[in-house]
Amino acid sequence: MRIGFVTGEYPPMEGGVGAFTQELARGMAALGHEIHIITSRDARPADYLRRIATVRSPIDIGFAQLHPHIGRWRWPSLAAVADIVLRQELDVVNIQYQAAAYNMRSPAINFLPWRLKGLAKTAVTFHDLRTPYLFPKAGWLRRTAVNFMARQAHGVIVTNREDHQLLIANCQLLIVRIPIGSNIQAHVRDEAAVTAVRQQLGLRSDDCLLGYFGFLNQSKGADTLVAALAQLPPRFHLLFIGGQTGASDSDNNRAYLAALKARIAVAGLDGRVHWTGFVTDEQVSHFLHAADVMVMPYRDGASLRRGTLMAVLAHGRPLIATTPATFTPELAHSENSWLVLPGDASGLSQAIQQVAADDPLRQKLGAGAAQTAGLFGWQQIAGETAVFFEKLLAA
Repeated sequence: MRIGFVTGEYPPMEGGVGAFTQELARGMAALGHEIHIITSRDARPADYLRRIATVRSPIDIGFAQLHPHIGRWRWPSLAAVADIVLRQELDVVNIQYQAAAYNMRSPAINFLPWRLKGLAKTAVTFHDLRTPYLFPKAGWLRRTAVNFMARQAHGVIVTNREDHQLLIANCQLLIVRIPIGSNIQAHVRDEAAVTAVRQQLGLRSDDCLLGYFGFLNQSKGADTLVAALAQLPPRFHLLFIGGQTGASDSDNNRAYLAALKARIAVAGLDGRVHWTGFVTDEQVSHFLHAADVMVMPYRDGASLRRGTLMAVLAHGRPLIATTPATFTPELAHSENSWLVLPGDASGLSQAIQQVAADDPLRQKLGAGAAQTAGLFGWQQIAGETAVFFEKLLAA
């Protein structure tokens, strides 16, 4: 198959959807498919001008042809994508949908499946069901834009049960649930690197390092984690791993980050809160392994649609997270994760102390996490996606 992936972000841009697309494209290419990635100009590599023959030329990145030609994801971008689809004679176009990755303030991307009618089969992968902003008091119309996108596509992929239930309730669709995998490659634990990280942070041998991985925004509960840290003894430290705001929805994320840092300063926690900034996958692995306990207190509950959570599982780390909003049997309390109520700083503080004090429990949670991560390998994900695309073509 000749497959096109449309994504609002792609490396070197920071963002989980871009990282997901890269891993899925690698997996699909390994199965023998021809891959084209259509994305933003901000994803152009540093040597872009030396690697193209004309302005519209793709870039060969080994496993795929990269088309980083979209300026703003507004209405003219639909024609630009359609032009690439025609010139490359694509069989299937898979739109990686997350409103924030497309600037959130225009519904143009929601009309792409309609624009590509008759040109190629289309599938939309919903990374979440957040709606474009449009204008004030346009709530029903914003939801209509998402449902319209789903109905106009030939097929829909969701990554978790809660989104599956919502779409099935609102649309009669050819829909399949395919989970996501870790958004970074898991490297083998390097004890020397772990020791260097802890020394770099100035930790003592009896200090407990809590880890949080991912961008910061209102839905991820970092403010609850900081409030919990304030209730813990001084030997507890917190490490924020990775970039802080990402390439998508950056204005809101920056405002949230500023408020969070102000809260840390007021609580007198500056000496116990550490930041890595954006680092390579290998460095992320070292930091994940250096943390005694990973804490991901999502306000909307833990979900398998979050690549950062999948990365924690893939690294076999003891995890404290919040109870999922819908039934998620893959996350089992006291087996592969320790689940607490969202927004409860005191409850989170107590859970951290309990898990940190129980070495056998941490080992059990870490082993359970690694075993669970085995269900979400990229080879399997790519295979299931290819089967779904073939089903669309056959239909």
